[in-house]
Amino acid sequence: MLDASQLGAISRQLSRRAEELREQIRGKLGEAADAAFSTDHQWSDSGAALAEAGVEYAEAQRDIVELRAILMSLPRIEEGTYGTCVDCGVDIPAARLIAQPAALTCVGCQSMRERRGQVSMTA
Repeated sequence: MLDASQLGAISRQLSRRAEELREQIRGKLGEAADAAFSTDHQWSDSGAALAEAGVEYAEAQRDIVELRAILMSLPRIEEGTYGTCVDCGVDIPAARLIAQPAALTCVGCQSMRERRGQVSMTA
């Protein structure tokens, strides 16, 4: 399990990443809307603009999934439940938490989620 120093470092890392993601999401959604509704391009370019908007939107969705995992992880650090798999309750190995600080599940449960086609909270 992680010690207090490691937990503090992970908490700070997650908080910084959450703020980065918020900014990126705002930017991507704004860019997607700008591209989709722009009147600066010719009619023939509108398909490309919509495709670009779709890419920005898809990237924002991926970032939102990561942000949600972070926002679920931060209170768990405060509560003392961080590092416990939300699906099966076993301890998530420290190496996994260090590599993937927003991990909410152990590797086994994450693999089962992916096989079932559930949206991954983290890798």
